[in-house]
Amino acid sequence: MSAELGLSGESSCVDGERPLRLYVAVDGQLPGHPGHDVALLWTDGHGWEIAVEEPGGAELTVVARLRGAVEPPPRTVARWAGKLLSGQWPVPGERKDRPLLKQAG
Repeated sequence: MSAELGLSGESSCVDGERPLRLYVAVDGQLPGHPGHDVALLWTDGHGWEIAVEEPGGAELTVVARLRGAVEPPPRTVARWAGKLLSGQWPVPGERKDRPLLKQAG
């Protein structure tokens, strides 16, 4: 999926503990969240979410969740994230959700 988004994968991490979680830093900003870094998150059982880092970088606030399959094709995730980043807000499959804490690592 990193290749679909044009990312190198250097700013990502996997938490192998249960539930399995993945964090991928994304270039760009989301409309309505200027100055906030953006990340894609994947959690076993929840699937893909897009979040913004709160000031201080210790907490992430999920602003949308991709509905449907928990493990959709990378192209689907990239297209969804690209629409959000380009200002096509809201997009089908979006859902606002709860804050998550960013895992150190």
